[in-house]
Amino acid sequence: MGMSGRYVVVTDELVNSIQSGEVSVHDCQVDLDIDKTWQMLQFTLNGNLDDGEPPLGYVVPLASQQYLGNYSDMDLFLINNKQVLEAYMALEQLTPEDVRMRFSLDKMLAEGVYPVMEGWDEEEIFQEIVQTIDMIQALFQVTVENGNGIIFYVF
Repeated sequence: MGMSGRYVVVTDELVNSIQSGEVSVHDCQVDLDIDKTWQMLQFTLNGNLDDGEPPLGYVVPLASQQYLGNYSDMDLFLINNKQVLEAYMALEQLTPEDVRMRFSLDKMLAEGVYPVMEGWDEEEIFQEIVQTIDMIQALFQVTVENGNGIIFYVF
């Protein structure tokens, strides 16, 4: 088990219910679990561990601007429908070649990106990140079409 990045599609009403304590985020359906790739993806897209400039900073929302609060013993980050749209459009324009230029397993190792370890296959990790981007893009597309937002948390 490790720290897994999870996306939950939310309506405004669900966000309010989580904030009021009526609903625990643990009781919400996880719409996408990107497992341990969340920090590798964050680093690849934004070049750091903590946050990133919008719109790519919305993909793994860890910035203080997206911080919803600590609910259900979890730090939750919210991206509203407009931000999901911005992130979706940025991902749509991002080619695998663009990702390749941003990707460096050596830099991740040097910066202590979780869970990167010596001896990992660089091509395999790169392909995993590209696949994760595709899954997030698909989720963001449906989320935008339905007018919803997303809560992200690490569990």
